[in-house]
Amino acid sequence: MTIEELIARAEIGDVLKRLARGTDRLDEALMASCYHPDGTDDHNVFRGSGAEFARWVVETLPHFDATMHFIGDPYIRLDRDVAHVDTYCVAHHISRPDEAGQQTDLILGLRYVDRFEQRAGRWLIAKRVCAFDWSSSVPFDPALAYRFEPGWTIGARDRTDIAYRGV
Repeated sequence: MTIEELIARAEIGDVLKRLARGTDRLDEALMASCYHPDGTDDHNVFRGSGAEFARWVVETLPHFDATMHFIGDPYIRLDRDVAHVDTYCVAHHISRPDEAGQQTDLILGLRYVDRFEQRAGRWLIAKRVCAFDWSSSVPFDPALAYRFEPGWTIGARDRTDIAYRGV
């Protein structure tokens, strides 16, 4: 493997991680930055440009109390300035309490099937298709959760999150 191939793999991995972070933090600009301007996203319930997808996420996902996307190491096949990338993901979606105060965790097993292209020295998504493999919804009971102590750092779904402030 050449140094250029190792760099390409690292840059592609960073884009995938930025997109997961942007999704869970509801950061529209961060998500949109992962796509070429003409890049597309097909999430089945949404089909459009990467920028439109980022807007759709920040308008749609706030109805969940929290989301967390765990992505696996991507399987990357490089062909000069094109990369075909498969990334496994398990995504948790914690609902807001319903009228009875009940919550659920919608868990999705999915894969991101991407075409990355290197343009002007940058690897970004040219086309993404989301393939769903399985789903489950389980009761989520915050009363059974560990109670965080006062003063602990708690994640936020916006730019006030610790990841933006740094340590």
